[in-house]
Amino acid sequence: MRCILLLAVVWTTWMVELHDSWAADTVPLKVATVAEAVKALDLMKLPVIKGAAEPVNRTVGQMSYGVASDCKAAFEFHKQGLLKLKWAELPGTSVTDQYASGAFSREGFVCSLTSIPVGEPGMVNVSIVLHGNVDLKKLPIPKDLAPVYLGPQSAMYSTTASVEATTTACHKLLLAQGWVPYGRAGETQFFRLNAIRLTAYISATPPPMSKTMVSFSAEQLSAEIPAPVENVQLQYSDSTKQVLFDTKSSEADIEKFYRETLAKTGWKATTEKPFPIDWKQGLIFRNTAKDLLELEMYPVEDEKVLRVTVKHRTGAEVAAEEKAQLEKLAASKKSPMPPPGKVQIPVPTGAGMIESTPLTLEFTVASGEGKTAAAAIRKALTDVGWKEKVTTADGAIGVIEFQKGESSISLNYVDPGFIPAEIAVRGTGVELEKSAGKK
Repeated sequence: MRCILLLAVVWTTWMVELHDSWAADTVPLKVATVAEAVKALDLMKLPVIKGAAEPVNRTVGQMSYGVASDCKAAFEFHKQGLLKLKWAELPGTSVTDQYASGAFSREGFVCSLTSIPVGEPGMVNVSIVLHGNVDLKKLPIPKDLAPVYLGPQSAMYSTTASVEATTTACHKLLLAQGWVPYGRAGETQFFRLNAIRLTAYISATPPPMSKTMVSFSAEQLSAEIPAPVENVQLQYSDSTKQVLFDTKSSEADIEKFYRETLAKTGWKATTEKPFPIDWKQGLIFRNTAKDLLELEMYPVEDEKVLRVTVKHRTGAEVAAEEKAQLEKLAASKKSPMPPPGKVQIPVPTGAGMIESTPLTLEFTVASGEGKTAAAAIRKALTDVGWKEKVTTADGAIGVIEFQKGESSISLNYVDPGFIPAEIAVRGTGVELEKSAGKK
């Protein structure tokens, strides 16, 4: 019994010392944005061990890869890299032949580093996770919660209150601090604030303890994608930077939510109205950094809900996609196959050019002239054998596809009637050339 009590005292003392050692360095000024997280630790550019393949999993909040090494060497390589970046090693590091792990902090941010054997002998998997700058011990909690473990990566509590009462109380307190519900899975609830997702796991322990356990952890997200609070089955994937949820709200309500919410952080819709994408309705938002948010929504009649997806891409990712298409186009010219043809696209004299590349022509014309300019392009293409498929083509909006062999061209225009009309022509397998159109 004395041995058990002694161990308990030693464990409690060690936990207090650990808590005190990192608490002073993890007091965040505010919950991190994506930009602040990248400034603290840019995992997208962090060097890997020599000889390792480029990680297939690199996000703002996580990097993992396999490499021929041992646990100790792999851990030491990244430990030294973090120390050079002014990250401080926290107490609790464990390094063995079979497992190595540790936590580090810098200016309120916390990251974890692990290396474990995987696959064939001599191979290890290295993982670095950025947990953000949330001081978990300072999260608002019900007064009856007793601390079980308070660490840099998780905080655990227990209570005699019921799971339902504890869940309700925690939910209310987190909302009051600014956290927004961001989906749930069974006994796990997710909340988001800026680019941090907080996980709250609340469950009952079996007899004879019969207590409610509460566990908090946080992760850094790669995108700040809002979602309305009233939703069903919200899911967020950081690898694809996409939010998917169902809602009882109407398309008009969802459009209004995103226009108003995104406008507060500098996003602007590229069209005045949603445009059709097959059976869906879509909107695209851009910001000054040329990042892109793509909103799609469609009704699911059987379930009587509206299904919504929102996907994020950075300006660099959009540019990379464009570059890849251009490189593919250039490569096709060098292949034995016939080179892609050049297609003349009539652009009205006086049009305001937005973008002009071999794959894309975007321009504006006077309000009310969008359909007319599009009609001239349609005629020019069908006259030389392009087959046309019209989704919609009225005075305000047009979505038209053209096909010729393996090549395709899309034509979209938006003309709300009170601002200049916007026209976009994009080609696949062909080069677009601007030709003079009528005034």
